Amino acid sequence: MLYLYSLGTYIYGVILQFASLFHPKAKLLIRGREQSISVVKSIKLKYPDSKWIWIHAASLGEFEQGRYLIDRISADYSQYKIALSFYSPSGYEPQQNCQNVDMVFYMPLDTAYNANKLIDTLSPHLAIFIKYDFWWNHLNALQSKSIPTVFISTMIRSDQYFIKHKLGSIRSILSSVDHYYVQTQKSADLLQSIGIVNTTVTGDSRLDSILFEEVNDVPIQKEILNWKSNGKCIIYGSVHLSDMEIIKEMSSINAKHLIVPHDIDSANITAFQSQLPASMIYSQSGLEDSSMVILDKLGVLRHIYNTADLVYIGGGFGKGIHNILEPLVQLIPILIGSNYHKFPEAVDLITEDAIKAIDTATLACIEAKNMLMESNNERKKTQNQYIRTHSGATEKILPSLEENKWI
Repeated sequence: MLYLYSLGTYIYGVILQFASLFHPKAKLLIRGREQSISVVKSIKLKYPDSKWIWIHAASLGEFEQGRYLIDRISADYSQYKIALSFYSPSGYEPQQNCQNVDMVFYMPLDTAYNANKLIDTLSPHLAIFIKYDFWWNHLNALQSKSIPTVFISTMIRSDQYFIKHKLGSIRSILSSVDHYYVQTQKSADLLQSIGIVNTTVTGDSRLDSILFEEVNDVPIQKEILNWKSNGKCIIYGSVHLSDMEIIKEMSSINAKHLIVPHDIDSANITAFQSQLPASMIYSQSGLEDSSMVILDKLGVLRHIYNTADLVYIGGGFGKGIHNILEPLVQLIPILIGSNYHKFPEAVDLITEDAIKAIDTATLACIEAKNMLMESNNERKKTQNQYIRTHSGATEKILPSLEENKWI
């Protein structure tokens, strides 16, 4: 099975090379990967006697799950240097100068040759993978060199192919991972069903990253507060064009509407404005001239949720919802679309009536109006209880790493 996987990975690499001729993100990825080994070599030369902890995140969302753990390792275990890798440009590009990290690079294409070359060059003391980025050749290389390897904030689903099918070499690699710090008991049970018992249920470390982040005052916060004045403000966070019907229907509500697309490249911003002719683009007009503004500014969304009276989180009418925990900690009403079932925090919060899921634009508008009129005191209590119950993953992971002498 590992041979077939490696062959498929090689073919994918060839296709990606071709795609890079036309697609900017594919071009960034190819260029970044070509430089990975040289980046690792050059930075290691600066710290010849240091021990390294390698932390891998697929993209920005996974990085956010590990951000507080990175900060804690940097502060409490300063004898180690931290190497951070990303699969995606959407993670690497905004975090290439990440604070409390000593090296940032792209994960090379997951071939056996690339994996062994990276592991030999970096020679990490410990490898930490976030969530479920299973790169079999890199994991195999780590295990062949007896390098401790753990997964944090891991989510396992019953429909994942290594759970559904008996794949000898893949399951062998899974079993050789030293520990899985999983988000839910269900994930632990699924791993146990294939013979893996080295698990600890810690919850989602994203809450720690959000709760303990040093929140910066960004100028746009005051702009939004002045813009909404004594009225209401609805923030549409990380939305896609697939959320457009919801946005159009809810735009009839008497409030300020701040639309924050997940992708803020110029083509996508133009596509949003073409479907919302009453809207203005923030970088061109600011906030004052319209009750509906498309925010094309990177890296501020989590800092402005505290200005909202209601949040709609995008993605629920596409591949899946985006981060609901960032607005949750502000204890404000939250609406999401119907594609949320792969996200345990959403399932739990909906079950507890802490947030609402809607499946039509009409229902979204009705729920939004109700939420804006209600005090939402009971909902706030439920949200607060969820936060208290589910935070603290990092405080479970770090002592375990230390107890096992991995750090």
